[in-house]
Amino acid sequence: VTHGCIVSTIKLFLPDGMEARLRSDVIHAPLPSPVDKVAANTPSMYSQELFQLSQYLQEALHREQMLEQKLATLQRLLAVTQEASDTSWQALIDEDRLLSRLEVMGNQLQACSKNQTEDSIRKELIALQEDKHNYETTAKESLRRVLQEKIEVVRKLSEVERSLSNTEDECTHLKEMNERTQEELRELANKYNGAVNEIKDLSDKLKVAEGRQEEIQQKGLAEKKELQHKIDEMEEREQELQAKIEALQADNDFTNERLTALQVRLEHLQEKTLKEHNSLGIQVDDFIPKINGSTEKEHFLSKSGGDCTFIHQFIECQNKIIDEGHLTKVEETKLLKENQARVKESDLSDTLSPSKEKSSDDTTDAQMDDQDLNEPIAKVALLKDELQGAQSETEAKQEIQQLHKELIEAQELARTSKQKCFELQALLEEERKAYRVQVEESNKQINVLQAQLRRLQEDIENLREEKENEISSTRDELVSAQNEILSLQQVAEKAASERDTDISALQDELQTVRAELERWRKDASDYEKEIVNLQASFQLRCQQCEDQQKEEATRLKGELEKLKAEWSALEAECVTLRKENTLLTSELQRQEKELS
Repeated sequence: VTHGCIVSTIKLFLPDGMEARLRSDVIHAPLPSPVDKVAANTPSMYSQELFQLSQYLQEALHREQMLEQKLATLQRLLAVTQEASDTSWQALIDEDRLLSRLEVMGNQLQACSKNQTEDSIRKELIALQEDKHNYETTAKESLRRVLQEKIEVVRKLSEVERSLSNTEDECTHLKEMNERTQEELRELANKYNGAVNEIKDLSDKLKVAEGRQEEIQQKGLAEKKELQHKIDEMEEREQELQAKIEALQADNDFTNERLTALQVRLEHLQEKTLKEHNSLGIQVDDFIPKINGSTEKEHFLSKSGGDCTFIHQFIECQNKIIDEGHLTKVEETKLLKENQARVKESDLSDTLSPSKEKSSDDTTDAQMDDQDLNEPIAKVALLKDELQGAQSETEAKQEIQQLHKELIEAQELARTSKQKCFELQALLEEERKAYRVQVEESNKQINVLQAQLRRLQEDIENLREEKENEISSTRDELVSAQNEILSLQQVAEKAASERDTDISALQDELQTVRAELERWRKDASDYEKEIVNLQASFQLRCQQCEDQQKEEATRLKGELEKLKAEWSALEAECVTLRKENTLLTSELQRQEKELS
C-alpha cells in the first residue's frame, strides 16, 4: 500500500546565484526584530522540529520509492510465476484431455471396427466412454479448481506475510530514522545555537571595531589638530624671529648711521683741534703728526668700512694722545709760571727800588703774561671739554661696539634661528609628509573599513530580508506541514487501524483457508488415490486397447489391402465406364446433330 508524501526542500540563494551556506570566516549579526515578529506571529515550533519534519518527509519519500520498487518487482515476479504456472497447468490439462480424447477415439474406433458386435452394444460402449470422459473431465476440472484455489490461498497468505514483514520492517526503520533524526536535530540545534552565539560575538566585535574606528578617527583628528597647532606655533615663532631679525637689522642700520655721524663729528673735532693746535705754537706742534696720524687712521678706518675694532683702537689712540698733550701742556704752564715767578723774585731782589713805570710795565707785562697763561688754560679747558666729549664719544663708540657685538650676536642668533627655522621647517615638512602619509593610510583604512561596514550592512540587510522571507515561507510551510502531519497522523492511525482489522480478518480468513486447505488436501489425496486407481485401470485398458488396436490394425490392414484391390478394380471399372460415357456422349451428340 503506497500513499502520497510531500517533500519540501528549503535552500537559500545569494543575489549572485550562489547557494548560501555556513561560512567560517564571515558570520552575520543576529536580527532580533524579525525573529521577535515571527516568534510573536508563528506557532511554537523550533528549527529542530522543522528539520525533523523535513527528514520525515524525505524518509517517507524514500520509503515510498523503495516500496514502489519492491512492489513492482514482486508484481513482476508474481505475474511471471502465475503465467508459468498457468501455462504449465494448461499444458497438463491439455495433455490429459488429449490422452482422454485419444482413448475415447480408440475405444470408439475399436467399437466401430468390431463387426461381430451389434449396434446396441456399440451405442452402450459409446455412452460408457462418453460418461467416463465426462467424469474424468469433471474430476480434472474440480482438481484444477481446487489447485487454483490452493495456489490463490497460498499466494494471499504469502502476500499477507510479506505485508506483515514489510510493515514490521517499516516500523523498525521508522523508529531508527526517528532516533537518528532526533539526534541530527539535536546536533543541528546545537550548531544553530553556536551559530547564533558566533553571530552575537561577531556583532560585538563589529561594534568594538566601529568604536575603535571612531577612536582612531578622533585620535587622528586630535593629532591633526595638535600638528596644526604646532604648525601655527612654529609659524608664529618664525614670524617673531623674522620680526626680531628685522628689528636687529634696523638697529644695525641705526648703529651704522650713528657711526657715520660720529665719524663726521670726529672729523669736525679733528679739524678744530688742528686749528687750535696751530694757534698754540711749538708745544702743540709736536702733537700734530700724531693727530694727523690719527686722522689718517680715521680716514683709513672710514675707508675700511667703519669696522668697530678699528674704530675702538682709533679712539683709544686719540684719547692717549689727548691725555699726553694735556699733561705736557699743564707741566709746561707750571714750569713757565715757576720760571716767571723766579725771574720776578730775582728781579725784585736785585732791584728793590724800581720805578713806577717799570713796575707798571711789569704789572702790565704780568697782566699780559697772565692773559697769555689764561688763554692756554682756557684752551686746556676747551681741550678738557673736548676730551670729555671725546670720552663721551669713546663711550658712544664703546656703546656702538657693544651694539655691534649685540648686532653680531643678534645676527648669529638670527642665523641660528634661521637654521633652526629651516630645520624646523624641514622637520615640519617631514612631519607633514609623515602626517599626510598617516592621514592617507588612515583614510584608506577608514575607507576600507567603511566599505567593509557597508558590505556588512548590505549583507546584513540581505540576510535580514532572506531570513524574513525564509521565516515567512517556513512559517507557511510549517503550518501546512503541521496540517499535513496531522492529516498524515490521522491517515496513519486510520491505516494502522484498518491494517489491524485487515490483519485480524486475514488471520481469520487464513485460519478458514487453512481448514479448507486441510479439507482440500484430504479431498486431493482421495482424488489422487482415485486418479492413481483410474490411471492404473486406464493403463490396463490402454494396454488392452493397444493389443486390440494392434489386432484390429492388422485386420484393418488386411481389409485395407482388400479394399485397395477393390478400389483399383473399381477404378478400372470407372475408367472403362468413363470411356463408355465419353463414347456415349459423343454418340449422343452425333445423333443430336443428325436429328437437327
